[in-house]
Amino acid sequence: MKVITCFSYKGGSGRTVAAANIAASLASRVEVAAIEEPIGKKVAVLDLDVFSAGTHRVFEIDNEEVQQRLCIQSYLLDADFTAGRFLEEGSIGIEDELMNRFREDRGGTYCGDLVLFPAAPDPDKRFAVAKYHENLLYELLLELESLGFDFVVLDGEAGIRSMADIAIRLCDVLLLFFRLTWQHVEGTLNAAHSFLRTDDFPCFYLIPTVVPVLEGGGRLYAENAPGLSELEKFTELVPDLSGLRELASKNSQPCQCGWLMEQGLQIHDSLILKGGERIVVFDTTVRGDRANRDYYQIARRIAELHPPNL
Repeated sequence: MKVITCFSYKGGSGRTVAAANIAASLASRVEVAAIEEPIGKKVAVLDLDVFSAGTHRVFEIDNEEVQQRLCIQSYLLDADFTAGRFLEEGSIGIEDELMNRFREDRGGTYCGDLVLFPAAPDPDKRFAVAKYHENLLYELLLELESLGFDFVVLDGEAGIRSMADIAIRLCDVLLLFFRLTWQHVEGTLNAAHSFLRTDDFPCFYLIPTVVPVLEGGGRLYAENAPGLSELEKFTELVPDLSGLRELASKNSQPCQCGWLMEQGLQIHDSLILKGGERIVVFDTTVRGDRANRDYYQIARRIAELHPPNL
């Protein structure tokens, strides 16, 4: 089993939407929309953003609906919940009524073994992350591995805070999502250099989210959109000026840090998703949008580079 942690130094990088779509792609079982070839793995998604939960919203599950379920905070706070009991009572599987949008009209499902473990959207304000929570989460991962899961995707907090730090220590593969702005880039660089200074840092990849463009160089934004030309120029300059490209090239072997693909796999930030985050890799209504294909390509590349049986 491989554990993938999705990390961002700052909020607003699209980390949670990416985590959910990558997990859905890994669990894909039919060729539909962005899914060129189903990956068909058994996947669990854990929302560890315990103070600002949102993974369930990407699966189009309302806050009111998820509040009726057992959430990750309950497992971390209640001594009565063993890992086995939490997996049984706290999971939202693909057969659950809350996941019915991922079913095909023919009675099958777009993704097979996919399970979400949500965090409560209205957490106890007294909740404080403690060291023993890492041990509890490790027990949970061991239980998932014993059940035959291939991948576990952890959506952690933004920034180097307590739960984000735990999510990083628990993973095999770390995905660093960031926008090409100086605050995002400099924070991501600082975090990356801190990982490289440790003896047991995970393999990690840089994944920028960028201005969306159409195939063939056409723009999704209007030609005269305010600031667009400056933003496009800035997007081209940031990797070199900031040291991002130098960091990736110096540490790419053996599988330490780099772009996920040779030219650097990016997420072309989805205009379709503005104001309504959701799983788009199975969405046959999406046209002229590249984010859905980007998510799938990331998932496929991870499955190739880090198969669960190795």
